[in-house]
Amino acid sequence: MPSKFMMIMRVLRDIGISTDAGQPDPDFKAAEHDLYKGDLEVAWKLAAATQGDNELRADRIGKISKILVRNVDELGKIAAANPDDADLQLLLGATRIQHAWKVRTGATADQVSREQFEQFWFILGGAYDPLMHAAELRPADPVPWDKLQWRGLGLQVSRDEMDEVWQELTDRDPFHYGAHYSRVQVLCEKWQGSDREVLEFTNEVAQSAPPGEPLSALTVAAHLEVMMGNDAEPLDYFGRPHISAQLVRISDNWLAGLRPHHRNIEAHHLLGVGLYLAGERERARDHLSRVSARSVTDGLPWSYIGYRYDKLDYRTIRKSLGLKMKD
Repeated sequence: MPSKFMMIMRVLRDIGISTDAGQPDPDFKAAEHDLYKGDLEVAWKLAAATQGDNELRADRIGKISKILVRNVDELGKIAAANPDDADLQLLLGATRIQHAWKVRTGATADQVSREQFEQFWFILGGAYDPLMHAAELRPADPVPWDKLQWRGLGLQVSRDEMDEVWQELTDRDPFHYGAHYSRVQVLCEKWQGSDREVLEFTNEVAQSAPPGEPLSALTVAAHLEVMMGNDAEPLDYFGRPHISAQLVRISDNWLAGLRPHHRNIEAHHLLGVGLYLAGERERARDHLSRVSARSVTDGLPWSYIGYRYDKLDYRTIRKSLGLKMKD
């Protein structure tokens, strides 16, 4: 594993790479500058325009809420003045969650101060009411329930409550990619599940997902969580024959029915990494050749692989597969 200095250097080197790994969202891109300037009217309109497209709604709300953390108090005032607007309530709840996790940071629990934790829990607590109100105002919308998964993780609510949230979510959209990604986190041993549970969950999802859905790629996310939790070496872990065979089967089945989906790019990154680590270089190349050289996910897989292990960052893997870093 590289030193902390080398990990920082890799992050700095990759700053120029976009972390927008979803389907192109030209409306968001056109408004991004205004969002960074704190234009909440623009944020409101962008959120409202996603009604009826669950995947776009989840992705866009996620990106907007990250940007608006610095404006969360002003957003709260606008939401309070418009209590019957589901988009504003959702945006406020999501932004409070982003604010809370920013306060906590991505450090391990033993590196987070008591003061940070108390502030983290306090801010997360404030996300519940707007999210539940958003869910009441728009009963068919699964996105507030997905955000409640992240609120629940941070507040360490009971597993029974998390399972109830999951049921509400899947009743509204049984194949929502973002929701399943969140559920993978819930079922990890480090949170509220176990290695066996998270692997069984993603295996069942891969078998039951409709043809062409990218959900099966989350099997790689589960394996990455198990790998990290057991401090296993990536090539050793993914090189096990049963894992390699599983990923080959998932990849071939998905590509056979591939269709447009908002999260396909993320799925290609996941399967590209998983297959590369499993020694399936041609299949890995196929997946990574389908994504931009300048597009990486800001979560899995690269947050676990890219900066932690020598020669397993995005640039090095692409180069080893004969793929260029310029589109």
